[in-house]
Amino acid sequence: MNTNPTPDELQAALTRLIEGEAEPHDDALVAQMLRANPELRAQLRQQLQLDALLRLEAEPTAEAFVESVAARTQPPADDDAAFLRRVTAALPTASSEAANQRLFRGSWLSWRPLTAAAAGIVLGMFCTSIVFAYVAPSLGKVITLLQESFESGPAPLVIGVPIQAGKWSGDFTEVVGEQQGVKPESGTKMLRFLRADFEGKVKPEGSYISDVYQLIDLRPYEREFADDGAVVKLSAAFNAFAFPAEEAFGCSVSLQALDAETAMNGSTRVGETLLTDCLAMARNSRLKVDRDPATWQRLNAELRLPPNADFILIRIGLEHSNKAQRRETFDGHYLDGVRLTLARRAPLP
Repeated sequence: MNTNPTPDELQAALTRLIEGEAEPHDDALVAQMLRANPELRAQLRQQLQLDALLRLEAEPTAEAFVESVAARTQPPADDDAAFLRRVTAALPTASSEAANQRLFRGSWLSWRPLTAAAAGIVLGMFCTSIVFAYVAPSLGKVITLLQESFESGPAPLVIGVPIQAGKWSGDFTEVVGEQQGVKPESGTKMLRFLRADFEGKVKPEGSYISDVYQLIDLRPYEREFADDGAVVKLSAAFNAFAFPAEEAFGCSVSLQALDAETAMNGSTRVGETLLTDCLAMARNSRLKVDRDPATWQRLNAELRLPPNADFILIRIGLEHSNKAQRRETFDGHYLDGVRLTLARRAPLP
């Protein structure tokens, strides 16, 4: 057995145990990892508690559920030691030394109903809310790259595709409050689509799609996806006032992975460069706007990132779907609740 394993070897051993494909000495390596890391043990213990909570019948209200979670996940100071004693007690009868060497042999796999949740914390899973979504143990954390409800910040630029990260740009839009019977999905503000052109657009006549974009710099997170194991997910919500029955409007969201040169040199504003020079792309346009201003409709798209992606360009669009109605202006169509996340998936073979 390797008496000085690397962190990667330890995590690989834990993954094999959880997946039921343990190799000789994997259990001892995992025991070594947990004995040496009190914080890891505490995280594992809390994750097991949360998992057990989520298996209970629902509380009568969301507030009651949150209070229940808070009350039951505050361990006493000595709970970490108690946790280890319970684990050790579950082992087959053996000497203390043998138990330390075989901490999770047999007993770990007897916890299989809980291991998906437990492994998420052990491998650094990040939970975005108290009612968390957990993934397979080797997939890592979820990073929120963009969370936008248009409550603050400058109004979007009207210069088409941006070449500067972190700012909305595109066709003519405005940030507004409640109007025409449409309330923001959350907060007090939302984005209103106004036109299908932007300042200085060549040949704006005939335009009928209004687009907004934001360029996101991925380079600070390159360690999260350098192995072709990351996925970005874009989500956006759309709404409209009660427009005439003879009209129809379609929504779309797109993701395009770009290298730094293509993202910043201005070429994305020319012709079909976004299509021909992007490293990868994904698009979802399967949403037609309904006529109920009380409902927000959500559209998602996912893209697996190539390892050499430096930036992701998000595009959110609204179009006049019927050819006979096509025009440059939009009367009352809105965007809110935009979210972009970076998560882990198993690398492609």
